[in-house]
Amino acid sequence: MKRLSWFWVTICSIIIVIVFVSWQQFGNLSPSGGMLTEKEAAELVQERYQGEVTLLKLADQQYQIELEKQTKLYVIKLDAKNGKILSFNESTKSTAPSPDSPARVELPEEELKEIVLNTINGSLVSFEKVDTNQKPTYKAIVNEADKQTTIIVDAASGSILSTTSSEINPPPKTLTEDEVITIASSQVQGDVDDIWLDTEGGQTFYLVKIETNDDREATVQIHAITGNVLSVSWDDHRSNQNGRDDDD
Repeated sequence: MKRLSWFWVTICSIIIVIVFVSWQQFGNLSPSGGMLTEKEAAELVQERYQGEVTLLKLADQQYQIELEKQTKLYVIKLDAKNGKILSFNESTKSTAPSPDSPARVELPEEELKEIVLNTINGSLVSFEKVDTNQKPTYKAIVNEADKQTTIIVDAASGSILSTTSSEINPPPKTLTEDEVITIASSQVQGDVDDIWLDTEGGQTFYLVKIETNDDREATVQIHAITGNVLSVSWDDHRSNQNGRDDDD
């Protein structure tokens, strides 16, 4: 009877030890605060990029993951809270190539766009596929407030191959009608009868028609951008009227 009791005591002790060790080993794998577990992070990356996770580390709420895919090794940074890909780069380390390795599998365009916009915070203007040295790549153009950046991204790995930025020059500003009237009135005193915008020989200008107090009419030509006065022409109604009276 005592032998039987000791047997059950031993069995229960073993079960308790197994539960305790399992909790110590696996319970700490789940980060707190609603973050992805290591298993969830690995499954997310493997499902998204169709590779094999060979290393996974958590630091500063980010998972650093090494993914082996088609004889190449990639380093991925993943936000541990929302699963967003922060970076995707080809590692300097690589696995031994297989003689019968299949063709490179390209990442979905949406994934590549996400990588681009994580690199440059702006609005995506265009995104097109190009071939550079027989390697499939995408060229993205991203506009920021005063800068336009062209990014070349590897279609298979998502790594950024090059970035080129240039300043965006704003289009020249055309003067308002009120500004033009002020300029014209400084040349000819009178009432503005009409104003219109015209283009001739690649040059855009305003024409302002002004009636003076002595019954004369002037047309002031003003450059639409610089505000320079190009010409002032007169149409003397009074002289024309006097000529008609003499004829009578």
